[in-house]
Amino acid sequence: MPAFKLLAVFALMMALLWQRAPLVPVICGSSCLLALLYRLSPAAFITAIGQTLTDPATIELEIVLMLIMLLEHLLGKHGYLERMLASLRNLLHNRRLLVATLPALIGLMPSLGGAFFSAPLVAQAAAGTPLTAEEKSFINYYYRHIWEYCLPLYPSLLITARVCEIPLAKLIQALVPYALLVALLGMPVLRRIPVTNEQRPTDYLLLTREVLLNIAPVLAVVLMVLLLQVKVWVAVGLVLGALMWHHRYTPWQILQLGREAVQVKTLVLVLGIMFFKQIILATRAVDGLSYLLATLPVPEFVIFGIFGFLVGLITGTVSYSMGIIFPVVVVAAGGQIGIPLAVFVFVAGFTGAMFTPMHLCLTLTVDFFQADLRKVLRMLILPEAALLTIAAALYAVLR
Repeated sequence: MPAFKLLAVFALMMALLWQRAPLVPVICGSSCLLALLYRLSPAAFITAIGQTLTDPATIELEIVLMLIMLLEHLLGKHGYLERMLASLRNLLHNRRLLVATLPALIGLMPSLGGAFFSAPLVAQAAAGTPLTAEEKSFINYYYRHIWEYCLPLYPSLLITARVCEIPLAKLIQALVPYALLVALLGMPVLRRIPVTNEQRPTDYLLLTREVLLNIAPVLAVVLMVLLLQVKVWVAVGLVLGALMWHHRYTPWQILQLGREAVQVKTLVLVLGIMFFKQIILATRAVDGLSYLLATLPVPEFVIFGIFGFLVGLITGTVSYSMGIIFPVVVVAAGGQIGIPLAVFVFVAGFTGAMFTPMHLCLTLTVDFFQADLRKVLRMLILPEAALLTIAAALYAVLR
């Protein structure tokens, strides 16, 4: 079956990454192997390369990442990050809460580059703690995605509600408990951060003012995206431009900042991942999964869950996954599905997307912290398995 080819390529890719093979060669090699197995013509293969390089979404993502690199470097160079974390630490008084809050704050922005934005914040906030590179990676990656269960800015929710013909408000109400559950399931890692007996602040108003002043560049980006519906690259670019003007950057200083901040390896890694996804589209490799799963002697909802998990695992993008999963599930279920099944399949697809190096947030985070991908994936097993088990149990009760 064609689906076996896709699963075999993905299994090979995961096996190579498990042996610590470099990400970029593995992903690009897997893309080429997939094209060969599905007999993609040379012309179609070249077209896929061209589409990857010219896709507006890919270009926008690369621009966002470069701007974030510049902004993060500038904030660090002029002491913004250090002052912001110091004031936040004094206000929150709890290092565990601080470390989890930072990626959650940046997670309010539905941007693929958001994890790269929050990673240096988490690194500084966790400095001096016994957290390993893998634990920092877990916190940055895991807590960034809390809002995707309940924030209507995320395309995954809009796609699910539209395809399943479920009111968006009702879908969000059903998924809010999972956002809270995700926050709780990540606490065992946060508990690795020691609790220190610090003197509690007395002037909360003054501390709040200090926090707002120092966090203003980051907060401005988030608010522009959330309230004004400004594109992420525009918001980051405006804040970056304002800071450069404030610090009177000359063209030479801007060029020097670019040389210091922009990481070409990360930009190439993103292109590799987007190319793999383009090859999946060109070969229509995912289409055969539903036919393969239909032969399994298990309940229908389990098949839907496995299908959602595998699509999420292979694509690594929650919104893109939902656009593949739910049209198939709705047709297979007879044209309409209820909220319990929609929620279960959503959680299954989300869980799959959290476990794959095709998920840009994971690869960018692991790359930033120079962490062991295998250890980060192991840390994800327990909370994600618990989440999926609870979703299946609730479906069995509520259906």
